Amino acid sequence: MRKVLGLLMAVCLLAFGHVIHVQAAGEPIHVKIGPNRSSVTLSSPSGIYKNGQFLGNSATLSAGNVVGSDDFSSPIGYLSVQGKNYRGSIRFIPMGSSLATVNIVDVEDYVKGIIPKEIGASTTMEALKVQAVISRSFAYANWNKFEKQGYNLDDTSASQAYAGMSVETKNTNLAVDETRGQVLYYGNEVANTIFHATSGGMTESIEDVWGGNGVPYLKSMADPHSVKTHNSQWKATYKKSELNRIFSEVGDVRAIRVIDRSSSGRIKRLAVEGSRGIKEMTGNQFRMRMGSVRFKSTDFQMSALETPMQETTGTAITANGMTPITQQHAITSEGLVAVAGQNVLTANGIQSVDTQKQPGDSLMDISGDTTFYGRGYGHGVGLSQYGAINMAKKGMGYREILAYYYPGTHIQ
Repeated sequence: MRKVLGLLMAVCLLAFGHVIHVQAAGEPIHVKIGPNRSSVTLSSPSGIYKNGQFLGNSATLSAGNVVGSDDFSSPIGYLSVQGKNYRGSIRFIPMGSSLATVNIVDVEDYVKGIIPKEIGASTTMEALKVQAVISRSFAYANWNKFEKQGYNLDDTSASQAYAGMSVETKNTNLAVDETRGQVLYYGNEVANTIFHATSGGMTESIEDVWGGNGVPYLKSMADPHSVKTHNSQWKATYKKSELNRIFSEVGDVRAIRVIDRSSSGRIKRLAVEGSRGIKEMTGNQFRMRMGSVRFKSTDFQMSALETPMQETTGTAITANGMTPITQQHAITSEGLVAVAGQNVLTANGIQSVDTQKQPGDSLMDISGDTTFYGRGYGHGVGLSQYGAINMAKKGMGYREILAYYYPGTHIQ
């Protein structure tokens, strides 16, 4: 294992084609925490220091009494921000009459404040180690995401959920310590370790969610470990009035027309048709407008799903070798059977099995309250957290789990 501290790491945001600056690994990360506020209260039992000058055990700051270079710290190594403890120090970015609060913290301590928020604290140690490695790697791969705003990442799902020292536990901190400095690479570049809650049985290719170029280790693949998990199947009902409000630009919503689905079954592009026109958008844009917590994925339809898919441990010989049997179906002499999401060998040669596209749902009529049925939670790209938990429960180690979800990568 190569320690991150003291090395130079060239970080490349592969998913979106942005080459970002070489940064000295080991330097602290700057994380924006919480919303912008007109004033922020800091406190510490050992005192608050501004640029080394003692202020007292509590201090309330506003845009009128700080500048961007002011550094606030405490001798005990952490301080409270609005009642929540954060390791490291605090700086503020004046934003007109309000302040953006930035936590300057060691990357290892940053990861300690992520794991309980992203995967929980009560799962197996190997799953916690998986989250430690991918959260650390994600931070380096996206180091300059908000560079223009004056910080590296924020504490929301736009980066990674982060809540500082207040959420740390003994087990999650141990997972960070036992993987200290470990970062996932693809070739000579830090891997952009995107993750989601559960794939529902099939992960998604990154280019089918956000466009741009594909990434070799972020391709759609069968994921039998995520078939029977929390939110592997879901449904959401919307009143007609809600849909009319969400898509007010088209008037009275009358139909949703699916234009294209990806090989995983997720909707790539659709159109919302109404009395005043038609609005085309990506499946991901549609999900964001519908509410990404309530409307959990872009793999959806308006008819009830078939019998829930069964997790299997068997394999089948496909054109790509021995492959897990999962999710897709084909008509054979034995009737409708599950096969791998691969090409199969037939009497006419190698044929593609393309059964993910849902027949009969290209036009979804909207006449009243509408229930959508779907699979998976999240964008589906990269690692499935519930899938990783299931793999860990079966005795697989964190390195094996990472190699499965990010094929071709390695830990350094």
